[in-house]
Amino acid sequence: MQLIPFQDLVRRYHSGESFVLFDTETTGLNTFHDDVVEVAGVIWEKGKEPVEFQELISVNMNKMSEGAWKVHKIPREAIEKARQANEVLTDFIAFCGNRPLVAHNIRFDYEILNSNLVKNGMTPYQNAQVACSLAYAREQSMPGKLSALAEHYKVDLKQGNLHRALYDVEVLKSVLDKMMKEHEPEELQYSLIL
Repeated sequence: MQLIPFQDLVRRYHSGESFVLFDTETTGLNTFHDDVVEVAGVIWEKGKEPVEFQELISVNMNKMSEGAWKVHKIPREAIEKARQANEVLTDFIAFCGNRPLVAHNIRFDYEILNSNLVKNGMTPYQNAQVACSLAYAREQSMPGKLSALAEHYKVDLKQGNLHRALYDVEVLKSVLDKMMKEHEPEELQYSLIL
């Protein structure tokens, strides 16, 4: 896993490269033991409408820690009716293509995604270039929690939706859109009228 330096992310975003913002909800915090119960992603590209992916994954409910359930509150029945991990993860990796992944606290989400891919007989995600909004926030002495970053950038939050994968990705997209605008390279901030 190689973290894209912040200024490089800014340059690449403004030059039109696409990325996948993603998030997982899990049965716990152990990236090698626990399972992904929900995965969501948004293809993020300047000037383009976002394309979304979101799906629950059927897991053994005995593995669900009380703490994890209190955080995401995904109904048991919805998890039990969901598709199997290998089906959902195959579709998610196809959705991602070979785009770099971006997450808030990428280390956790990237490790648990790849761990779940391996557990299901699949190849780990091949693009090891990643971006982390948490690391960038810390570099700039900004708040570390995604909700605090959202407040900093005046992104409206619906508290009941926090800690559901797609909603968290949508919040991350709003935060990063504002971050990218704030750090837009100078040569793109002004245009000459000839």
